[in-house]
Amino acid sequence: MKLNHHAYIIEKVSDDGISAVLNFISQILEIEKDPHVSPNFLHIKSNQLSVEEVGKVVAFNSQKSFGQNGGGNKVALIEINGAGHQAQNALLKTLEEPFPNTYFFIAISSASLLLPTIQSRVEIYGVEDFFKKFNLKGEKKVLRGDIQSQIVTEFLGSSLAKRIEIVKRMADEAGKEGEDDSSKLFQFLHDIEMTLKDWEKKKPTGRLSKEELQTLIIAREYFADAGASKKMLLEYLALKLPIIKSL
Repeated sequence: MKLNHHAYIIEKVSDDGISAVLNFISQILEIEKDPHVSPNFLHIKSNQLSVEEVGKVVAFNSQKSFGQNGGGNKVALIEINGAGHQAQNALLKTLEEPFPNTYFFIAISSASLLLPTIQSRVEIYGVEDFFKKFNLKGEKKVLRGDIQSQIVTEFLGSSLAKRIEIVKRMADEAGKEGEDDSSKLFQFLHDIEMTLKDWEKKKPTGRLSKEELQTLIIAREYFADAGASKKMLLEYLALKLPIIKSL
């Protein structure tokens, strides 16, 4: 199977959606089995894409494919919640200079979390549009859910004390799932941003102040730092963002 582009971003893919994407990758690799058994497949799953992990992508891109006299397809699937500027710049070079028959799929909550230069070199799809484009069949629940989720609405409409309580609960839940499993916190920050953007569109008079907007920018920048305390950054947002009752 040949594709008309070498790199794709798929937004808001759930675990069920990833399973369907993996089945699709098997077709690209022209195998019937799980693509993980193929040496022509690289799968990276990371909360925060590191420079070391990008190094694996670079090496994978440069190596010849196995089988069919080195002329087969290769596919890299990169599941991330974010990436620092250094890692993104390293990835950019590979996306600019792909080897023949090499394809990249980046699964992330929103393409806006990546540099504009990366976005300009890929095709970007919401998961439903991606499934339609390639006529894929997956589980019914392929999305991570409406960004205006109950927890985000509750957070933005609550007092500071209640917001701090919500952040603590979410951080505790993330800690139970793994020592560095902050994927839910990444998603929560992104959902807050998208909900506020929606709110500004619906209520032109309800704009964030320059200081409040800067708060979101700072939080996003530091979230990209693997050593940053995600809990403290969300508490910072709890303190600085306005209380919004009508979303």
